Amino acid sequence: MGIYIFNAAAMESCLDNDFTDFGKEIIPAAIHNLKVNAYVFNGYWEDIGTIRSFYEANLDLTTLRPRFDFYDEDRPIYTHVRNLPPSKMNFSNMHQSIAAEGCIITNASISNSIVGVRTIIESGASLNGVICMGADYYETEIQKQQNVEARVPNVGIGKGVIVKGAIIDKNACIGEGCRIGIDDLNRSDGNFGHYYIVDGIIVIPKNTVLYPGTVI
Repeated sequence: MGIYIFNAAAMESCLDNDFTDFGKEIIPAAIHNLKVNAYVFNGYWEDIGTIRSFYEANLDLTTLRPRFDFYDEDRPIYTHVRNLPPSKMNFSNMHQSIAAEGCIITNASISNSIVGVRTIIESGASLNGVICMGADYYETEIQKQQNVEARVPNVGIGKGVIVKGAIIDKNACIGEGCRIGIDDLNRSDGNFGHYYIVDGIIVIPKNTVLYPGTVI
């Protein structure tokens, strides 16, 4: 079943609140306050209300025959223009993965993963089953020099980093040699300060700094 709200202003008013769930909060409020019609929808739909469902729905896009296809000529996907350069792959191996625009990936191995905008992945990194949100900006050479002086890794995925089964939010600084999701296969859910584990998936929050050699 689909829901139709008659104009863009009405839709914006539905979203101008602190609600987080369409089915339980936003749609009931819209039905109460606006003119709303329902219709039968037979297309792709997925509830991504949990970390697990969000993770699985996104990684399904990387499969050979995804349930929702970005490359459907009859139903093209449009997005806003970012004016970024195309992604650059240097001596890298990518298998069933998607890379957004503006990335620079060097001598890395990436499988069953999504690489978001402006992601910098350094030499020797390995990603498997990872959703990497990317970055909101590129660091300048001056900022990178300041990072060196402060002993803070640059934004992106550092040299030799290995990540499996994780969501890495925007602007994360993953120092070289970090190991995420590799060594502890019996991990339990919880808040561990600079990262979370939810539904068995490691989540690295936005703007997190993981210093070189960190093991999660």
